[in-house]
Amino acid sequence: MTVETEKNGPVLMGPDALARLIARLSDILEQENKLLHENDPEGFKATLNEKTRLIATYNQQMSLMKKNPDAFKSFPKPEIDHLKQTSENFYAVLDRHFRKLSTARTVTEGLVKSVADEIAKKKAPPSAYTSRAAVANPLSNRNTRAVNGAIAINQVI
Repeated sequence: MTVETEKNGPVLMGPDALARLIARLSDILEQENKLLHENDPEGFKATLNEKTRLIATYNQQMSLMKKNPDAFKSFPKPEIDHLKQTSENFYAVLDRHFRKLSTARTVTEGLVKSVADEIAKKKAPPSAYTSRAAVANPLSNRNTRAVNGAIAINQVI
């Protein structure tokens, strides 16, 4: 989908071609949203290469558009309006996709942390009693001088 000339490098696509690219990218993200809803992350592999290529082309086109913002002034207004509408739809899909991925990441991180905390609790040495008949936490007693106060110069820990 990248349009290039032999000497000048990448060329800005027309509004219709760019709208088709953005629409296809939106379709892929909608498909991924559906896969996330169905808890089927394996389905992401089917469109990964195409999505990567489309994102690279999209980023390239956006940087070209930033360099030359007047490039689209020569195109008919209906084509520009169609591109704007397609872009708005794309940003809405992208926002939903981001929210779903963020939720999945947050849940996964919480589960991993819970499992790690439980394993650490199981591997911790058994509690002991202090000289005052209180239950001592062996993990916090490893360096009581550092935990209970500041370290002084020349103090042996």
